[in-house]
Amino acid sequence: MTAQMPALDVAQQAVLRALAYRQVFDCPLSADEVWQFLDAPGVSLREVKTALQRLQTAGLVAGRDDLFWIAEMEDPIERWIAKRDRADAQMPQALQVGHGLMRLPFVDGVAISGSLSKRSQAEDGDFDFLIITRRRRLWLVYVMLRLYRDNLPNPHMLCSNYVLASHKLALEQRDAFTAMELATLLPVAGRDQLMQMRQLNAWVDGYLPNRPPLSEFSEPVPDRMRGLCEAALAGPFGSWLDWCAWKLIHTRHRRTIPHLRSLTARRSLQLDRDVAKLHNSEWKYRILERYQSNLDRLEGLTGATISRGAAEDTVLVASAYHYRLDPKQWQAGKPYPPLGTLYAAGLVRSLGFQTQVFDAGLAESELAFLRQLERQRPAFVVLQEDGFNYLTKMCLDRMRDAALQMVRLARAFGARILVCSSDATDFPEPYLRAGATAVVRGESEATLAEVLQAWRDEQPWTEIPGLVHLVEDRLVRSAQRAPITDLDQLPPPAWDLVDLAPYREVWQRRHGHFSLNIATTRGCPYACNWCAKPLHGKRYTVRSPEQVVDELALLVQQHGAQHFWVTDDLFGLKPGWVQRFAALVQARGLKLRYTIQTRADLLLRDADDLQAMASSGLETAWIGAESGSQRILDAMDKGITRAQIDGAVQALKQHGVKPALFLQFGYLGETAEDIRLTHRMVDELQPDQIGISVSYPLPGTVFHERVKAQMGKKTHWLHSNDLDLMFPGNFSPAFYRHLHAYTSRRFQVMRCWSVLCGRLPASRRGGRLRELASLLRAMPALLRARLGLWREQRQSATAPMVAT
Repeated sequence: MTAQMPALDVAQQAVLRALAYRQVFDCPLSADEVWQFLDAPGVSLREVKTALQRLQTAGLVAGRDDLFWIAEMEDPIERWIAKRDRADAQMPQALQVGHGLMRLPFVDGVAISGSLSKRSQAEDGDFDFLIITRRRRLWLVYVMLRLYRDNLPNPHMLCSNYVLASHKLALEQRDAFTAMELATLLPVAGRDQLMQMRQLNAWVDGYLPNRPPLSEFSEPVPDRMRGLCEAALAGPFGSWLDWCAWKLIHTRHRRTIPHLRSLTARRSLQLDRDVAKLHNSEWKYRILERYQSNLDRLEGLTGATISRGAAEDTVLVASAYHYRLDPKQWQAGKPYPPLGTLYAAGLVRSLGFQTQVFDAGLAESELAFLRQLERQRPAFVVLQEDGFNYLTKMCLDRMRDAALQMVRLARAFGARILVCSSDATDFPEPYLRAGATAVVRGESEATLAEVLQAWRDEQPWTEIPGLVHLVEDRLVRSAQRAPITDLDQLPPPAWDLVDLAPYREVWQRRHGHFSLNIATTRGCPYACNWCAKPLHGKRYTVRSPEQVVDELALLVQQHGAQHFWVTDDLFGLKPGWVQRFAALVQARGLKLRYTIQTRADLLLRDADDLQAMASSGLETAWIGAESGSQRILDAMDKGITRAQIDGAVQALKQHGVKPALFLQFGYLGETAEDIRLTHRMVDELQPDQIGISVSYPLPGTVFHERVKAQMGKKTHWLHSNDLDLMFPGNFSPAFYRHLHAYTSRRFQVMRCWSVLCGRLPASRRGGRLRELASLLRAMPALLRARLGLWREQRQSATAPMVAT
């Protein structure tokens, strides 16, 4: 029977952590071993024995034969004795293999690692080795290791999972797993290299201050053949051979190992020039996750907190949308900082937490997040996706994978994790099973504030409105959270916590100016049946124009923004707001250029509003036109007419604003005639830009309810250029991919032709000559896309030809 212990002292917590870690390996520990693997400095062996006695009395620790383990475990001693005896029996063979490795050219150090070094060898266990090589000869050694293993009686006798060059002995990854592996190494040969490695990784003492010294061992006799081989390959020829081996092996692994990039991003696998680490089973993170689960269970039994070594009151607020993982968006070169994440960071900082931001936008991969976790060790992680970015509503599979991996990494470091995103609102279970403590449903700020304060104060939190969490493997939802009605009361976005310089560099290089994003409203009251509103719903909440202009002035004056993307679903709906905004911009002397999203009927509502927007710097207005077919517009519940689209475009042009049209192909019942009408609309209106998509069934929409029974296993696009029609339509998914390319090239050709004919002014330097060059470049792509459409239509008896 377990007794509740309202508080645990430092020694008791450290003892439980040591036992919880070794429980992952089914290993009981003696009191001396518990002290040896303690992660708390200054705790004596006597204090450890006292702590073990008290924990046994409380029913948290069990013991027999001077060995101790977590009481909930089945008595592990017999299993451990079998593993220990197996390890002791295999150790002479392992030493023999290790000495053989030292006869290979360019091998300077060998140590036994893994379960064998911990005297806990499973029946199918390998002989794991850490191998240190000469610089720029690692991959030659790797090839020789493969040959050496093939000549052993059993390939399990050599598992070269970690090979590193002698100048890479200071390990970058610093966590409990790596510390334990280094502390339990059994040296075989190469004393100087192994001693240097120990000195360069003195950080291990922070995890295991009582780790034992390097054990004694004898060096093997130098091998003459090894010396001859090293002399023959000592020069540039040897370096070139090593480079060739590296390239060939890397190419092979790229073809044969699934998810190579994501494994490399988490440093589960490394194929660098000077490091070969091939743990593609992600053993490290599985160990750390199980360790954290053991601590969670102990906290539940004791009713007390067990410190995880994290920085108290530190919150890492992170986004998960990586532009580099979305080929279409990365090629477009228009990245924006995660505005929703910055709002969350501003709120967290206002609560008195030490607040950091991880911005995934321009990060290479999840590796950058891992490094920040290792460096900062936050107690809490908030994965707050940018709800002002339409791409996050699509819940792209590649971004979900990145987000889930980030949750797992944060969990492995012992952080409590709160996830706030469109995808997590719709599908909380994957995030909770990946290790998230809770998921916020919908708008996050109010719930986020209450949860973090409860976690900091160790108060109950599960009944806080707006949450989903797991209880005994089932989802439990708390009450619905009321929406925020006064946006001006929210702290401003924490722009100072994100590095804007890389964004500025990309924008200046690709487009000649720097653009930032800003939100003036939340939500949309209209009911287009394909549009999802998972975070803000159908309400419409507005910031005051005074606060918006203050933020614009800050971004212009302090960060050099020259253009703004207003992320609102609908800009300027509230009567009088635009007029006040324009007056404030003029009074502050701000020279703005900005782009908005709006509706055709709204632009026609009040000519004074449109004039005010134009005078305040409106450069481009995106209209959700969707289709040139009134039948399709009605089926979408758009609530607009084709005549209103025409009138809005003309009104924008009259006020010097560039019109841009969102187009959507593939809606239910769309025919070739509907597509022709959309093309004709674009030809007649000649907008400045078009954005093309394929109908995407977003969870929670009427459209999704209509088609979900017909959808297959694929429910999300991999990236934003996937364009897969995920339900049966009149045309094939391949047809719509060709239609996307065809419509885009067709628009480009028509604009170039209109400029050459004098119907449109040349918008780029180089004038008509440049437009002619663009026309000549676009024509082959247009013809290829048209041919693809023709082929797809030929394969479908029900798909009539699209008129050009």
